[in-house]
Amino acid sequence: MKWSGSMAPDGETPPAQVRRVTSVPEAGELARRLQVSGRRWPVVVVTSPAGYDDPFGDPDEIKNAVGDLAEVALMPTGEVSWAFSREMPPATQVYGGAGRVYPVDMGWVNFPERSRLRFAYSPQDRRRITDQLISDALQAALAAGLVEQRPTRAAVAQRSGRVQGTIGGSRAFVTLDDSSLAMVWEELTVPGVALDRILVKGQSVTGGFDPASRRLDLRGGLRFVDPADAVAGVGEAYQVGDVVLAEVTTLHDDRVTVRLLPGLAVDVPRDAVTSNPNDQLRNLFSVGEVVTCRLVEVEPVRLRLDDVDDEEVPAAAPSLLPGGPPWLRPPDPEAALAPQVRPRPGAAAPSTPPTQGPAATPGAPATSGGVPRGASPRPMPPPGRRAAPVAQPAPVVAPRQPTPLDVRMYTAAQQAATMRPAPTESADPVSGTTRVPAADQARFAQLIRQLAAEKAALGQVRKELDAERSTRRALGDDLTGLRTRAAELEEEMASARVTIESLQTRYRKADQARQKLTKELKSLQSRTEQASADGPLFLDPQEQFRHEVLVEWAQRIPAADKAARPLAPYEVGSRFLDSIEKVGGVSRAKVVAVVVEVLTGQAQNLDGRDLHRLRTGSAGSPYVRRDDDAICWRVALQRESAAARRLHYWQIGDRYELSRVVLHDDYQP
Repeated sequence: MKWSGSMAPDGETPPAQVRRVTSVPEAGELARRLQVSGRRWPVVVVTSPAGYDDPFGDPDEIKNAVGDLAEVALMPTGEVSWAFSREMPPATQVYGGAGRVYPVDMGWVNFPERSRLRFAYSPQDRRRITDQLISDALQAALAAGLVEQRPTRAAVAQRSGRVQGTIGGSRAFVTLDDSSLAMVWEELTVPGVALDRILVKGQSVTGGFDPASRRLDLRGGLRFVDPADAVAGVGEAYQVGDVVLAEVTTLHDDRVTVRLLPGLAVDVPRDAVTSNPNDQLRNLFSVGEVVTCRLVEVEPVRLRLDDVDDEEVPAAAPSLLPGGPPWLRPPDPEAALAPQVRPRPGAAAPSTPPTQGPAATPGAPATSGGVPRGASPRPMPPPGRRAAPVAQPAPVVAPRQPTPLDVRMYTAAQQAATMRPAPTESADPVSGTTRVPAADQARFAQLIRQLAAEKAALGQVRKELDAERSTRRALGDDLTGLRTRAAELEEEMASARVTIESLQTRYRKADQARQKLTKELKSLQSRTEQASADGPLFLDPQEQFRHEVLVEWAQRIPAADKAARPLAPYEVGSRFLDSIEKVGGVSRAKVVAVVVEVLTGQAQNLDGRDLHRLRTGSAGSPYVRRDDDAICWRVALQRESAAARRLHYWQIGDRYELSRVVLHDDYQP
């Protein structure tokens, strides 16, 4: 199939089959058509590497997956791909077994990263590059609005079913009510959200079903994907003061943008992240990283990242579909710090390089995928490798006397040339040898010399051909090595990226710990200076503690929430204040803060406080209760340690009595 003109073929849908770009004119036409504004669909270009008949990716599978949402073209590496590269903008070319999706939006011309180059190094990478190109094509089609613009020919009916599981991380199988199978595509749900953050095995789902592709479209039931719904969802899912999860989307030097919900992006300024004015936030985070924040305000939504303690457990993120998993999961610090063992992105090509076909690819594809305009595609010998020998002039051959065989050959040649009978040979009566005319004898000697020269030239050509074959084999070996090294470099880059993200997280947490300690130190210094200068504000230690609780409540609870979150009536037990000093290991300010959480009813909603009834011993032992039916409760001041501090208090009705600050293994009320 060939194109006519420089625009896309006529019709409302892309070609139904994979297009084979097999000539230089077709390659140039494809390159020019990709750069014409107004193209109606994305184009996937898959290349086969030099020396291979088949591509590393599977263009037929890509076409079957994207259907009429994108065009798929297959192009060999060699003079065809060079013709394509010469017509394309810098850093947007594709060749050597790689693949690329060119979106409808022409922004990729000036920003090549919007048309991501997908590498492949051997046939073993077939599954990976095929899935990547399918995903890129579907995302490009979704961004172009083609999914909404192209309803299926069959009526789209609402069907229900149950999720059976995922395959490849980007597809989910659903058993419909009639026991038939449907498939959910990650790219046709929420952009940038993995499918396992939307669906879970056994979940009931309902969506529009396309019988032709057997796709189940769940977008109509997704929550929190538009801004208005997302803002309302914040009030439903969280409360002011909650520690929440958010996903980093954009980085700047002075602010970081996070997604609290898919449809809600929130800018967090530098002063809500770090107190160091020299910190550049783009160096502290990575796009896609999940971070913990504190919800400071709901209307408008405001977040802070600098006052979240390590022991605080974030509230569960809401699900985007009923019965689904949380759309964000807490980061795993152990996994972030553990050594990364990643599968190699590609394996070496076959050890025996092909000796037929086009010349070897000029090195592994660069990161940009580009080649200089006008560059010669002829491969040069690698540095240090001997080039093919240069032809030398044919050696001079001395004349010799003709033999009887030479005479017969000469006679036959003359007869064939003149189409006349050969002259009668006459024998010399003395020597008995055949006599040849002198003129013919000279001509024959000249022919002998020419034949010898041709034989010598033929031998030289054979030597050059052998050298060329050796060079090609060597280039094939080099290409194999380059592909292997490219795979290793990609693996190293991925590992380095994980390490950088881990170090960013560690630095950020260390800086937050520094800020917290600085605040506590300043507060301690302030209280020490005040106590040394003026003494306590109250002579009665209980009155002093109550004053500190009241100040913490006044500073922590916003003015609009004070009526809804008053301090409950409470008593200070006779052993409570002494236990703070005796146990130690936790600041008085932290004890005061947790007491406020208990008295305002916040502690029971904070997972990090691990609030539960006190037992007389290990799990399964009886609960502690006083004769007046007061219940003893246990709340965490610290976590993740055998010596972590706990706060014990009694509750009867709506009244509280602070009992003791104890170590984790102390079960006495």
